[in-house]
Amino acid sequence: MNKESVSDFVKRNSILTYSVLAYVITWIIVLPLVLSAFEIISVEMPYILHYFAPYGPLLAAFLVTYLEKQGEGVKELVGRLGKWKVQPTLILIALLSPWIFFIVAGISVMFMSGAFPNLDLFGMIPYGSEDLYLTVIGAWLVWILTYGLGEETGWRGFLLPRIQSKYNALNSALIVGAIWCFWHVPFFFYNPNFQSFGLFGSIMWAVGLLFGSIFLTWLYNSCEGSILMVILWHGTFNLFTATSGQATASIASIISTLVMVFVIIILVIFKPTTLSDQEKQVA
Repeated sequence: MNKESVSDFVKRNSILTYSVLAYVITWIIVLPLVLSAFEIISVEMPYILHYFAPYGPLLAAFLVTYLEKQGEGVKELVGRLGKWKVQPTLILIALLSPWIFFIVAGISVMFMSGAFPNLDLFGMIPYGSEDLYLTVIGAWLVWILTYGLGEETGWRGFLLPRIQSKYNALNSALIVGAIWCFWHVPFFFYNPNFQSFGLFGSIMWAVGLLFGSIFLTWLYNSCEGSILMVILWHGTFNLFTATSGQATASIASIISTLVMVFVIIILVIFKPTTLSDQEKQVA
């Protein structure tokens, strides 16, 4: 298959091509951790590979964009990555709403247990069987630059606009959410947090992720295609929900519930066609 025919195939099948590539690249990155967890290989692999996993969606986004639209497409994608000129209210929501959710969750935990959660927990990132302490700012930057940047460049930056070209915003959010959900499958083979979910916890996690996909679709469309805003929200959300420990498990559950409530409000106020007061963003 020559270069021109590859480009034509990608243009006709960009969603499928992207999804397969995002999965394959991520699997290649984390496969050593899976093999090590199952003792198929005797060498203990560095857990830092887990933090390279989200670059699968990012690399797939840039590769398929180049094959599909060449340099102009890549330039446009980079432009949306740095798009910060949006409504000030939306910047505040992207940066502060996870903090507000956390404060509400923390107060709820305090009423239930008698003590506010240890803030030091939120300066940690999971690192295999232990946590790595980086301070809150350090952990926040890690989440922003890994799972925020990597996933959102792919799921909202690349995939969502192409699916919204075919379906309304709500259905597109659910389709992206399903692809996003199954992308996490390899994590269940080696990541202690995912392995602790159990069947019911895994189902609730998947439901929460679908609600998160709707929320991020609302934010992305409201910001008129700013990938930066969804990166900031995703990374900040992970700061409070992706840490180990009973206190943070309770915090994560309450925060996820608050996101669901926010999404219900979005669905009541806005129509499924756009999920915002702006036009849906399409490729």
